[in-house]
Amino acid sequence: MLDVLINPNKFFEARMKGAESLKIPLLIVLISGMISGIAAFLMTGITLEMLRETLPPEALGLASTIGGISAFVAAVIGSLLIWVVFAALFFGISALLKGEGTFKRTLEFVGYGYIPMIIGGLISAVLLYNFISTAQIPHVTDPTEIAEVITQWMTKNPMVQLSSIISILFMLWSANIWVFGLRHARNLSTKNALITVGILVAVYILYSVWQLGVLG
Repeated sequence: MLDVLINPNKFFEARMKGAESLKIPLLIVLISGMISGIAAFLMTGITLEMLRETLPPEALGLASTIGGISAFVAAVIGSLLIWVVFAALFFGISALLKGEGTFKRTLEFVGYGYIPMIIGGLISAVLLYNFISTAQIPHVTDPTEIAEVITQWMTKNPMVQLSSIISILFMLWSANIWVFGLRHARNLSTKNALITVGILVAVYILYSVWQLGVLG
């Protein structure tokens, strides 16, 4: 399994000789989703904390519990959906480049590419927890003000920005794995595999940079 991180070409070449299987990739994506869910749970808690002077304590506690659990579940489900969507888009783009191979194999290999995002997600979750533990949480009376506060954190707070930068770096690591995965799963040249992966990853990075306020 270590080969997928340090020598993905060798790893996927070996995997092509075995039967298609989604068991391990599904587990990898679920773990990644649960880590994202923890971050979503924390963000829900800090978001509702801004309303502590607006909501009764009992209502705030109930909202925090229900909201946090809902955010966690949504993040896990969202990760699974994004996995399928990314694989489908990779499959479609590679088809335009004369790629050959099954969608199940593509889905399998894209799932292995989530391993770096597990590592990056853990680091980001720790940074987010440290930020929440030390941040001065403002009081708001209008729920619409919450989005403004979060935007300020995204564009001004160094720890939140570092978390986003780490996510981008580990996404690039995943992209490297996906290039080799699609090269084998879809029988592409390295150039065409780079094009296939590069289109989606470039969109993701541009969006992430925009969120940081760099392009604003």
